[in-house]
Order: sequence, then structure tokens, then C-alpha cells
Amino acid sequence: MKIIFVRHCETDWNKEERCQGVTDLELNPNGLAQAKKLGIYFKDKKVDYVFCSDLKRAKQTLNEINYDERFKVVYSEKLREMDQGEFEGLSLSYLRQKYANELRIWRENPENFRLPKGETLGEVRDRSLIYIKDTLKDLPPKSIVLIVTHNLVIASILCTISNKELKFFADFTTESGAISEATFSNNDLTLDILDSVDHLKSNDKVLKFVDGVGEVEVEIR
Repeated sequence: MKIIFVRHCETDWNKEERCQGVTDLELNPNGLAQAKKLGIYFKDKKVDYVFCSDLKRAKQTLNEINYDERFKVVYSEKLREMDQGEFEGLSLSYLRQKYANELRIWRENPENFRLPKGETLGEVRDRSLIYIKDTLKDLPPKSIVLIVTHNLVIASILCTISNKELKFFADFTTESGAISEATFSNNDLTLDILDSVDHLKSNDKVLKFVDGVGEVEVEIR
């Protein structure tokens, strides 16, 4: 079984390097352009099942992939980004100045260190990975599954299935709109592709429906 992970596309807080977490922001114009490129990439791709975080930025990303509504989608809060509690909305530069010690401890032990009023990365990994494995085990073994979710969800899962401690999660972080792939077999996931963004760099056109004509490609401006 092939599993395709897509990180949601860019928001203003991504661009500004702010902690986003469960704050429910929408994509910015660049994020929408990225999502439209994902729509082109997946246009002729076979996908059997689709699962998505219930936060707006993930939904908007998937809406562009699923622009013709050919996929039936299951949304789940289990695929939400890590709840970053009191850090949400704060910039990384501010956190480095004011919370340097907390950031150091979190980087050393993200599995167990809880952000103020937030989650541990271990909790994020557990809730998302358990949900995914429980879901996948009931699907036909040759299925192709698309999962649209968030950076720390993807990073924590890919880190774990690569047999790395969660303190190495940064090695598995992905760009906005990036694609990663894994194989699911015998209730285990193995990493095949990490952080592919070629689809975002190579396309400069999007699909548009024109009355009387149908779908045509137009330049992104």
C-alpha cells in the first residue's frame, strides 16, 4: 500500500515563521498557488482513499487537489497540527530571545516536553500514527492513500518509522506543499520519499474551467 503525505501549503504565519499549531488560518496567495500546482500534479494520479486534517489550511490545500470532487474525503482532528499552546502566534525569533531554555529542552526531549498549555510531540505522533495505522489496516492492500496534514505530524511519523528518536524530527520536516511517500505493509510503514517539491518548481500553470471550452491551463500570476 502506498501512502502519500502532503503538507498543507503556505499561510501568512508560515511565511512570517510564527508558531501556528491549531490556530485555524487560511492559505495566503502563494499557498493557494502552491495548492493549484498540487492540483495539476494529482490530476492524472490514481488515488483510492483520501484523509485530511480538519483545519482550514489543510482543507484548502486538498480542495485544490480535489477541485473536481472526484475523491471522497474523510476529515479528522487526529491529523491536526501539534497544539502549541501559549506559543501559538509567536515568532521563532521572539521565542529564541525569550524562551531559549524551553526551546533547548524541547529540542532535546520533544517526545515528553510539553509546551505551555500545549501538546508534547510524542502525543502528536501517537494520536496521528495510531489513527493512520488503524485506518490503513482495513483498506485493500494495494490501495493508494493520500493524507493531507501538517509539518510536525508528518515529521514525527516519518522520524518514528525511520527508527529515529523524536529529537531528530527536524531531519524529517518538510516544505509547504511538499510530498513524502511511504509503504504500508504488515502494519508497518517504511519511508520511500521525503520532502519532494519538484511539482511546485516545475509548473507555472493552473487549471481553470472556461464555459463552453472545459478545463484549460492558464499562467499563474
